[in-house]
Amino acid sequence: MYGPTKAVPAQGSGSVRRITSEPIMKNSPGRVFVEKNTLWKHMMLCGAVGCSLMAPLADAQIIPAAAKMSPKVIVLTAFPPEWQAWTVQKSFHHKILHVPGLIKPLICDSKGVCVTETGEGEINAAVTVTSLVKDAALDVKKTIFIRSGIAGGVDVKDSALGSVYINNWVISWAFGHHYLSDQKQLAWSPPGCADYAAPGHCGEYTHNLYENLAYKVNPALLTMAVEASANVQLENSSEAKKLDKIFAISVAPKVMVGATVTGNDFWIGKENQAIAEQIVHLYSHGEAKYTNTAMEDLGDITALSRFGLADHYLSIRGISDVDVPPPGKTEAEIWRTGDLYAGALAERNAVIVTRAIIARLLKDSV
Repeated sequence: MYGPTKAVPAQGSGSVRRITSEPIMKNSPGRVFVEKNTLWKHMMLCGAVGCSLMAPLADAQIIPAAAKMSPKVIVLTAFPPEWQAWTVQKSFHHKILHVPGLIKPLICDSKGVCVTETGEGEINAAVTVTSLVKDAALDVKKTIFIRSGIAGGVDVKDSALGSVYINNWVISWAFGHHYLSDQKQLAWSPPGCADYAAPGHCGEYTHNLYENLAYKVNPALLTMAVEASANVQLENSSEAKKLDKIFAISVAPKVMVGATVTGNDFWIGKENQAIAEQIVHLYSHGEAKYTNTAMEDLGDITALSRFGLADHYLSIRGISDVDVPPPGKTEAEIWRTGDLYAGALAERNAVIVTRAIIARLLKDSV
C-alpha cells in the first residue's frame, strides 16, 4: 500500500512537485509536510491578530530541499500499447514522479528503473527527453535512456515479424529533398553539404549541427546490449507466422542489429524503401544497413546530444509490419484496407529484449 500523493517543493524552483512514493508518514525523519490550506489559515489569523507566523510551526521540522532522484534507466515508450506493456508490472508502482512537460508520469521501481510515455513523433520525443534532462528533481547524468517499442520492418529473409533490432544508427528520413522525378518516380537527394555542417566536416553527416541527420549509437553500449540479449527467447504467434509466409520471409523471430530511420509520416512501397536504403548508406558512409523505421528515435537522441548525453542512448525496436505491400497487392490497396500488423507480438518481444538489457545494466552497476 502506498500513501496518498503529497506536495513536495521541487528542488531549485518555486513550483510544487507531486510525488507518489513509498508510504509517507507526516513525522517521518527529515520530511514534514504541511497542508497548504492549514498554512493559509494560520497566515490569515496572524495577519488579523499580529501573531508570529512561525508559532503554528514551532513543533515542525524545517522542510529540506528535496534530494534529486537518479534513475539508472529510463525506458521511453511512444503510445498506449507500448506504455501498458510496462505499467502492468506492479514493480513500477514503487514511485511516481509527475514531471512538467510529460504527458504521462515517470513511474519507477525500487531498483531505479523508470518508464514514461513520450507521445508519437520526433517532436513529442524531444520535448519529453528535454523535460527529463532539465527537471529539477532528476539527475540523469548517469542514466541510460532506452527507446523500446514497435517499428516497421523490411522484406528480407531473416527479418520475421516479431524480430527485434538493437539499432546501431539513428537516421533522419525528413531532411533532404523528397520529390517526383521527371519519370514520375519517387526520388530523393541529400541536403546541401556546405549549409550547416561543422567547419571542415562537410561530408560528415553526424556533424551536421542544425539538421541532425545521423547519430551512431555508442559502440560500447551497443555491444553490451547485444551480449545481454544473446540468449533471450522471443515469442511467436500463429498470426505472425501466417504473415511471414505471405511475405516469404523467415517465421522465426530473432534479435539483430541494424539502422533505424525516423520519420513522422507513414509510408509504404518499394520506391520509399529504396530511398530509405539510400539515405542510410549515404549518411553512415556505407557502415549501416536500413532495417526498420519508427517515429521517435531521432528526437530522443538529438535532445540528449544537446546535453552531452547521446552516448547514453539505446534504441530497441520490435518489427510489427513490413514496409512494402504483400505480393499481389498495391500500395493503394494497403491504404484502403489497412496494413498487416503483428503489433502485440512485436511489443512483447521488444520488452523481453529491453528487460534483458536492463538486467545487465543493473548487474554491471553493482
